[in-house]
Amino acid sequence: MNRKIRIFVAIPDSSLSDERNLREKTIKIGRFARAFSIFGVKKIILYKDPTTKNMNSDKLLMKLILDFLNTPQYLRKLIYPLDHELSYIGLLPPIKAPQHKKKVKLSEVRKGELRIGLVYHRNSLLNKIFSNKINNNKKFMLDLRKRNYEYYIDVGLDFPIPFLGKGIDGQKIIVKFIDSYPNLKAIEATEMDIDKEYLGYDILSINSIDEFLRKIDPKTFVVFTSKKGIIFKNIESQFKVIIKKFENLLIVFGSPSKGISDIYPNFQKINNSMYLNIFPDQKTDTIRLEEAILGTLTIFNHFLN
Repeated sequence: MNRKIRIFVAIPDSSLSDERNLREKTIKIGRFARAFSIFGVKKIILYKDPTTKNMNSDKLLMKLILDFLNTPQYLRKLIYPLDHELSYIGLLPPIKAPQHKKKVKLSEVRKGELRIGLVYHRNSLLNKIFSNKINNNKKFMLDLRKRNYEYYIDVGLDFPIPFLGKGIDGQKIIVKFIDSYPNLKAIEATEMDIDKEYLGYDILSINSIDEFLRKIDPKTFVVFTSKKGIIFKNIESQFKVIIKKFENLLIVFGSPSKGISDIYPNFQKINNSMYLNIFPDQKTDTIRLEEAILGTLTIFNHFLN
Protein backbone atom coordinates (compact mmCIF):
# COMPACT_ATOMS: atom_id res chain seq x y z
CA MET A 1 0.00 0.00 0.00
CA ASN A 2 1.31 3.46 -0.86
CA ARG A 3 -0.18 5.25 2.13
CA LYS A 4 -0.38 4.45 5.79
CA ILE A 5 -3.80 3.44 7.10
CA ARG A 6 -4.54 4.63 10.64
CA ILE A 7 -5.41 1.71 12.90
CA PHE A 8 -8.07 2.00 15.61
CA VAL A 9 -9.02 -0.75 18.08
CA ALA A 10 -12.23 -1.20 20.08
CA ILE A 11 -12.39 -3.46 23.15
CA PRO A 12 -15.22 -3.89 25.70
CA ASP A 13 -15.20 -2.88 29.36
CA SER A 14 -15.48 -6.63 30.11
CA SER A 15 -11.99 -7.23 28.67
CA LEU A 16 -10.61 -7.98 32.16
CA SER A 17 -13.45 -10.27 33.24
CA ASP A 18 -11.23 -13.37 33.22
CA GLU A 19 -8.68 -11.87 35.63
CA ARG A 20 -9.07 -12.27 39.38
CA ASN A 21 -7.20 -9.38 40.95
CA LEU A 22 -5.52 -6.03 40.37
CA ARG A 23 -2.12 -7.61 39.73
CA GLU A 24 -3.39 -9.85 36.92
CA LYS A 25 -5.53 -7.08 35.46
CA THR A 26 -2.55 -4.72 35.41
CA ILE A 27 -0.39 -7.28 33.60
CA LYS A 28 -3.11 -7.86 31.00
CA ILE A 29 -3.57 -4.14 30.36
CA GLY A 30 0.21 -3.87 29.98
CA ARG A 31 0.06 -6.51 27.24
CA PHE A 32 -2.66 -4.53 25.50
CA ALA A 33 -0.51 -1.40 25.65
CA ARG A 34 2.52 -3.21 24.27
CA ALA A 35 0.56 -4.53 21.29
CA PHE A 36 -1.07 -1.15 20.61
CA SER A 37 2.31 0.59 20.72
CA ILE A 38 4.22 -2.01 18.68
CA PHE A 39 1.82 -1.62 15.77
CA GLY A 40 1.18 2.10 16.10
CA VAL A 41 -2.51 2.01 16.99
CA LYS A 42 -3.78 5.60 16.85
CA LYS A 43 -6.99 5.31 18.85
CA ILE A 44 -8.40 2.90 21.45
CA ILE A 45 -12.16 2.80 21.98
CA LEU A 46 -13.31 1.36 25.30
CA TYR A 47 -16.96 0.42 24.85
CA LYS A 48 -19.62 -0.78 27.27
CA ASP A 49 -20.50 -4.48 27.04
CA PRO A 50 -24.32 -4.50 27.38
CA THR A 51 -24.35 -8.19 28.34
CA THR A 52 -22.53 -7.55 31.62
CA LYS A 53 -23.11 -5.27 34.60
CA ASN A 54 -20.92 -3.17 36.88
CA MET A 55 -17.80 -3.21 34.69
CA ASN A 56 -17.22 0.53 35.02
CA SER A 57 -14.37 0.07 37.50
CA ASP A 58 -12.52 -2.13 35.01
CA LYS A 59 -13.15 0.41 32.27
CA LEU A 60 -11.68 3.18 34.43
CA LEU A 61 -8.72 0.96 35.34
CA MET A 62 -7.98 0.22 31.69
CA LYS A 63 -8.15 3.89 30.80
CA LEU A 64 -5.90 4.87 33.71
CA ILE A 65 -3.17 2.30 33.04
CA LEU A 66 -3.28 2.62 29.25
CA ASP A 67 -2.96 6.39 29.60
CA PHE A 68 -0.18 6.06 32.19
CA LEU A 69 1.86 3.74 29.94
CA ASN A 70 1.29 6.01 26.96
CA THR A 71 2.57 9.06 28.87
CA PRO A 72 6.29 9.97 28.68
CA GLN A 73 8.17 9.17 31.88
CA TYR A 74 9.10 12.83 32.42
CA LEU A 75 5.41 13.74 32.86
CA ARG A 76 4.15 10.82 34.93
CA LYS A 77 4.93 12.22 38.38
CA LEU A 78 3.32 15.53 37.40
CA ILE A 79 0.09 13.90 36.21
CA TYR A 80 -0.38 10.81 38.36
CA PRO A 81 -0.25 11.01 42.15
CA LEU A 82 0.30 7.87 44.21
CA ASP A 83 -2.67 5.62 43.51
CA HIS A 84 -3.58 2.13 44.71
CA GLU A 85 -4.67 1.20 41.19
CA LEU A 86 -1.09 1.80 39.97
CA SER A 87 0.39 -0.48 42.66
CA TYR A 88 1.61 -3.12 40.17
CA ILE A 89 2.67 -0.81 37.36
CA GLY A 90 6.32 -1.58 38.16
CA LEU A 91 5.80 -5.18 36.99
CA LEU A 92 5.25 -4.05 33.42
CA PRO A 93 8.06 -3.79 30.88
CA PRO A 94 8.68 -0.29 29.51
CA ILE A 95 6.88 0.57 26.30
CA LYS A 96 9.78 2.56 24.79
CA ALA A 97 7.57 4.03 22.07
CA PRO A 98 8.61 7.17 20.12
CA GLN A 99 6.76 9.51 22.49
CA HIS A 100 8.84 8.28 25.43
CA LYS A 101 11.71 10.57 24.61
CA LYS A 102 14.77 10.84 26.79
CA LYS A 103 15.98 14.03 28.36
CA VAL A 104 18.53 15.70 26.10
CA LYS A 105 20.55 18.91 26.17
CA LEU A 106 18.65 21.96 25.02
CA SER A 107 21.16 22.42 22.21
CA GLU A 108 20.24 18.97 20.86
CA VAL A 109 16.56 19.75 20.35
CA ARG A 110 15.84 20.10 16.63
CA LYS A 111 13.54 22.63 14.99
CA GLY A 112 10.40 20.76 13.89
CA GLU A 113 10.77 18.06 16.58
CA LEU A 114 7.57 16.89 18.30
CA ARG A 115 7.23 16.29 22.03
CA ILE A 116 4.40 15.72 24.48
CA GLY A 117 4.17 18.26 27.27
CA LEU A 118 2.05 19.91 29.94
CA VAL A 119 0.82 23.45 29.41
CA TYR A 120 1.21 25.98 32.24
CA HIS A 121 -0.01 29.53 32.49
CA ARG A 122 2.83 31.83 33.56
CA ASN A 123 1.27 32.60 36.96
CA SER A 124 0.62 28.93 37.70
CA LEU A 125 4.18 28.09 36.73
CA LEU A 126 5.59 30.74 39.07
CA ASN A 127 3.54 29.32 41.95
CA LYS A 128 4.86 25.83 41.25
CA ILE A 129 8.44 27.05 41.09
CA PHE A 130 8.18 28.95 44.36
CA SER A 131 6.57 25.92 46.05
CA ASN A 132 9.42 23.73 44.71
CA LYS A 133 7.07 21.56 42.61
CA ILE A 134 9.13 22.43 39.53
CA ASN A 135 12.90 22.78 39.39
CA ASN A 136 13.98 26.38 40.02
CA ASN A 137 16.43 26.82 37.14
CA LYS A 138 18.25 30.19 37.22
CA LYS A 139 18.40 30.54 33.44
CA PHE A 140 14.70 29.84 33.18
CA MET A 141 13.87 32.35 35.93
CA LEU A 142 15.78 35.03 34.06
CA ASP A 143 13.94 34.18 30.84
CA LEU A 144 10.59 34.12 32.63
CA ARG A 145 11.11 37.63 34.00
CA LYS A 146 12.55 38.98 30.76
CA ARG A 147 10.32 37.47 28.07
CA ASN A 148 7.01 37.27 29.94
CA TYR A 149 5.23 34.76 27.68
CA GLU A 150 1.70 33.95 28.81
CA TYR A 151 2.06 30.16 28.48
CA TYR A 152 4.91 27.71 28.89
CA ILE A 153 5.10 23.96 28.35
CA ASP A 154 7.03 21.29 30.25
CA VAL A 155 8.41 18.81 27.71
CA GLY A 156 10.97 17.08 29.92
CA LEU A 157 13.93 19.39 29.26
CA ASP A 158 15.97 21.48 31.71
CA PHE A 159 13.12 23.95 32.14
CA PRO A 160 9.71 24.76 30.58
CA ILE A 161 9.69 26.23 27.06
CA PRO A 162 7.63 29.23 25.85
CA PHE A 163 4.39 28.01 24.27
CA LEU A 164 2.93 30.25 21.57
CA GLY A 165 -0.68 29.33 21.91
CA LYS A 166 -3.56 28.93 24.31
CA GLY A 167 -4.30 26.05 26.58
CA ILE A 168 -5.81 24.83 29.82
CA ASP A 169 -3.43 24.82 32.76
CA GLY A 170 -2.10 21.28 33.17
CA GLN A 171 -3.37 20.15 29.76
CA LYS A 172 -1.33 17.43 28.02
CA ILE A 173 -0.72 18.21 24.34
CA ILE A 174 1.70 17.48 21.52
CA VAL A 175 3.85 20.43 20.49
CA LYS A 176 6.29 21.22 17.71
CA PHE A 177 9.45 23.28 18.19
CA ILE A 178 9.54 26.23 15.81
CA ASP A 179 12.98 27.48 16.77
CA SER A 180 16.22 26.02 18.03
CA TYR A 181 18.38 26.74 21.09
CA PRO A 182 18.86 29.32 22.57
CA ASN A 183 15.48 30.59 21.34
CA LEU A 184 13.43 27.42 21.84
CA LYS A 185 9.71 28.00 21.38
CA ALA A 186 6.85 25.63 20.68
CA ILE A 187 3.40 25.63 19.10
CA GLU A 188 0.66 23.01 19.20
CA ALA A 189 1.31 20.32 16.59
CA THR A 190 -1.21 19.97 13.79
CA GLU A 191 -2.94 16.73 12.82
CA MET A 192 -0.70 16.63 9.76
CA ASP A 193 2.40 16.93 11.98
CA ILE A 194 1.19 14.12 14.24
CA ASP A 195 0.36 11.80 11.34
CA LYS A 196 4.00 11.93 10.24
CA GLU A 197 5.30 10.51 13.52
CA TYR A 198 3.76 8.00 15.93
CA LEU A 199 3.38 9.59 19.35
CA GLY A 200 1.12 7.11 21.08
CA TYR A 201 -2.60 6.44 21.10
CA ASP A 202 -5.69 8.40 22.07
CA ILE A 203 -8.27 6.76 24.35
CA LEU A 204 -12.00 7.22 23.87
CA SER A 205 -14.51 5.84 26.37
CA ILE A 206 -18.06 5.29 25.04
CA ASN A 207 -21.29 3.84 26.40
CA SER A 208 -22.95 2.61 23.21
CA ILE A 209 -20.98 0.80 20.51
CA ASP A 210 -24.09 0.90 18.32
CA GLU A 211 -24.44 4.67 18.54
CA PHE A 212 -20.71 5.14 17.99
CA LEU A 213 -20.61 2.96 14.87
CA ARG A 214 -23.73 4.50 13.33
CA LYS A 215 -22.06 7.93 13.52
CA ILE A 216 -18.56 6.82 12.58
CA ASP A 217 -16.47 8.78 10.11
CA PRO A 218 -17.29 7.50 6.59
CA LYS A 219 -13.54 7.33 5.96
CA THR A 220 -13.32 4.47 8.48
CA PHE A 221 -13.71 0.79 7.54
CA VAL A 222 -14.75 -1.57 10.34
CA VAL A 223 -13.62 -5.16 10.91
CA PHE A 224 -15.52 -7.27 13.46
CA THR A 225 -13.41 -10.23 14.61
CA SER A 226 -14.86 -13.66 15.38
CA LYS A 227 -14.12 -17.33 14.78
CA LYS A 228 -17.61 -17.43 13.24
CA GLY A 229 -16.64 -14.85 10.61
CA ILE A 230 -15.44 -15.21 7.02
CA ILE A 231 -11.89 -16.54 6.82
CA PHE A 232 -9.76 -13.50 6.05
CA LYS A 233 -7.49 -15.35 3.64
CA ASN A 234 -10.49 -16.20 1.44
CA ILE A 235 -11.35 -12.52 0.82
CA GLU A 236 -7.89 -11.00 1.13
CA SER A 237 -7.80 -9.70 -2.45
CA GLN A 238 -11.29 -8.20 -2.11
CA PHE A 239 -10.32 -6.51 1.16
CA LYS A 240 -7.17 -5.09 -0.43
CA VAL A 241 -9.24 -3.31 -3.09
CA ILE A 242 -11.82 -2.02 -0.58
CA ILE A 243 -9.41 -0.67 2.02
CA LYS A 244 -7.75 1.64 -0.54
CA LYS A 245 -10.88 3.81 -0.37
CA PHE A 246 -10.52 4.45 3.38
CA GLU A 247 -8.16 6.33 5.69
CA ASN A 248 -8.85 4.42 8.92
CA LEU A 249 -9.32 0.79 9.89
CA LEU A 250 -11.26 0.08 13.09
CA ILE A 251 -10.87 -3.45 14.48
CA VAL A 252 -13.59 -4.44 16.97
CA PHE A 253 -12.99 -7.26 19.45
CA GLY A 254 -15.38 -9.12 21.72
CA SER A 255 -14.81 -10.06 25.36
CA PRO A 256 -13.00 -13.06 26.89
CA SER A 257 -16.32 -14.91 27.20
CA LYS A 258 -18.58 -13.50 24.47
CA GLY A 259 -18.13 -12.77 20.80
CA ILE A 260 -19.26 -9.78 18.78
CA SER A 261 -22.52 -11.47 17.75
CA ASP A 262 -23.46 -11.79 21.45
CA ILE A 263 -22.33 -8.33 22.50
CA TYR A 264 -23.51 -6.48 19.42
CA PRO A 265 -26.11 -8.45 17.39
CA ASN A 266 -26.65 -5.50 15.01
CA PHE A 267 -23.09 -5.58 13.67
CA GLN A 268 -24.30 -6.71 10.23
CA LYS A 269 -26.21 -3.44 9.79
CA ILE A 270 -23.05 -1.35 9.85
CA ASN A 271 -22.01 -0.10 6.42
CA ASN A 272 -18.41 -0.44 5.25
CA SER A 273 -17.64 -3.41 7.46
CA MET A 274 -16.62 -7.07 7.39
CA TYR A 275 -17.06 -9.95 9.83
CA LEU A 276 -13.75 -11.82 9.76
CA ASN A 277 -12.10 -14.89 11.20
CA ILE A 278 -8.44 -13.96 11.53
CA PHE A 279 -7.39 -17.32 13.06
CA PRO A 280 -8.87 -20.12 10.94
CA ASP A 281 -8.47 -23.71 12.08
CA GLN A 282 -7.43 -22.64 15.59
CA LYS A 283 -6.38 -25.57 17.75
CA THR A 284 -7.41 -24.09 21.08
CA ASP A 285 -11.04 -23.74 22.13
CA THR A 286 -10.57 -20.03 22.72
CA ILE A 287 -8.00 -17.35 21.98
CA ARG A 288 -7.31 -14.97 24.84
CA LEU A 289 -8.11 -11.34 24.08
CA GLU A 290 -4.52 -10.15 24.44
CA GLU A 291 -3.48 -12.94 22.02
CA ALA A 292 -6.23 -12.00 19.57
CA ILE A 293 -5.19 -8.34 19.61
CA LEU A 294 -1.49 -9.11 19.09
CA GLY A 295 -2.16 -11.71 16.38
CA THR A 296 -4.70 -9.61 14.51
CA LEU A 297 -2.52 -6.51 14.52
CA THR A 298 0.42 -8.61 13.31
CA ILE A 299 -1.58 -9.90 10.34
CA PHE A 300 -2.95 -6.50 9.35
CA ASN A 301 0.46 -4.88 9.79
CA HIS A 302 1.88 -7.37 7.30
CA PHE A 303 -1.04 -6.98 4.93
CA LEU A 304 -1.25 -3.16 4.92
CA ASN A 305 2.48 -2.43 4.60
